[in-house]
Amino acid sequence: MSTPLRKRGELRSYQRIFVNKIKKIPGIILALPMGAGKTATTLTAVLDLLDDKKVKKVLIVAPRLVAEATWPDEIMSWEHTSLLTWTLVRATDDDEDVIKARKEAYDTARDLIGMDAREARNWAGKRATVFKSWKRAKLARSDAEVHIINKEALPWLWEFFGQGKHWPYDMLIVDEASMFKNGKMRTAKKGITRFGVAVKARKYAKRVVLLTGTPAPKGLQNLWGLAKVADGGERLGSSKYWFLQRWFMKDYMGWNWEPRPNAQTEIMERLSDIMFSLEEGDCVDLPPINNIEVKVTLPKRVMDEYRRFEKTLVSELYDVEAVNRGVLHMKLLQFANGSMYQEDGKDVWIHDEKLEALENIIDEANGAPVLVAYMFKFDLDRIRKRFKHAVVFGEGDVRKTKERWNRGEIQLLLAHPASVGHGQNLQYGGNISVWYGLTPDLELYLQFNKRLHRSGQTKPVFNHHIVARGTYDEDILPLLTKRDVTQNEIIRSVKLRLLERRSAGLTI
Repeated sequence: MSTPLRKRGELRSYQRIFVNKIKKIPGIILALPMGAGKTATTLTAVLDLLDDKKVKKVLIVAPRLVAEATWPDEIMSWEHTSLLTWTLVRATDDDEDVIKARKEAYDTARDLIGMDAREARNWAGKRATVFKSWKRAKLARSDAEVHIINKEALPWLWEFFGQGKHWPYDMLIVDEASMFKNGKMRTAKKGITRFGVAVKARKYAKRVVLLTGTPAPKGLQNLWGLAKVADGGERLGSSKYWFLQRWFMKDYMGWNWEPRPNAQTEIMERLSDIMFSLEEGDCVDLPPINNIEVKVTLPKRVMDEYRRFEKTLVSELYDVEAVNRGVLHMKLLQFANGSMYQEDGKDVWIHDEKLEALENIIDEANGAPVLVAYMFKFDLDRIRKRFKHAVVFGEGDVRKTKERWNRGEIQLLLAHPASVGHGQNLQYGGNISVWYGLTPDLELYLQFNKRLHRSGQTKPVFNHHIVARGTYDEDILPLLTKRDVTQNEIIRSVKLRLLERRSAGLTI
């Protein structure tokens, strides 16, 4: 039985306010909390602008899984937005017509040309690549009002339309616009970046909408990239160098830019007419989220080696070396999880403590669905080996996986925060989540936590963190769970913590 389409009247009052702001402001930044309904708000404004002939063709740029599933799902979930014509500008090896084209090419090579199996596979692979290019070009030329594309393909789209000469889009929507945090126009190989495309495409757009739930995960510096795309550099300057010189100064080590006094006030004042946000409590009455720390104690031999490795950057026991302090931080997270990558890319087993803790959480869930965040490939492999029934988000059809999860048909869903973090609606399928291994990336952390704790969730959410005592886990978790902490604070605090250990004659 299909779910009834939602009606426009079901939009919340603040969503209707932002629909009107999108229609009135040529370049707008919506920094709304995750789960606040940014997608439905934006699509409603798009429908109105198209109906009023204010725009003719709309391009939506989003992370891959959000482009493939979230935007199409949201379009078809509402009675009014389902009237939009849309296409996903993407061709993959898993597409049915690509699979069919490869099979036909293989059969032709074997049966008509007489190639052996290996030659036929190579031939079929090349033909499938050509077919994918043809299909993607055909989709890009589609007459649909709304085109959706994954962020990685944006430079291809720019080149396809003659670097702007034939650019057909007069409205640009960027979902999870924090992807523009570097603000670089070109890559090291002189290729144009997606930020570079957005800046150039801005000149052809009557409307630009930037959506983000985490506008400044690494501090105020990231706001320049959003503002540059939104207003062409009018408010925060056309050059990032000028922006940094105006509102920042180098720290005492010369490594990082620190905000000058009153920088935040001045920057936000300049953006106040185009950038809008709300507190989560203003948007929706959500059930509570309970952050639960699950402590595990590593065996003494393991902790002894951990401290040796932290101090010397070398583990002879596990044949692992960290080439510098930056690499060491990630190696320590791996160590805490139970394995480490060696130089040849293979992983070495260290302990099973977190795996045992995860099993206890799953047992206590007593059959209720559990969503698990893993950080490293070896984590995924070992969890899957222990729990044969686990399903991995991102393998196969993402939309079908989401549908199965939200129907309660998946008991254990494994997801890397980078693949599931942005825009995925998983709140209907469960209320238990687990961080198997922690991340120092604040944006990934915040985004993953909002997959279950968002509008539509009816039960309290229980968000478990499996933490290895005496390890880097214990340095990161308090910072991640601190309200309004910035990425810079995390990095700075961890450095200070390590320096404190060294001065105390402990480790590092």
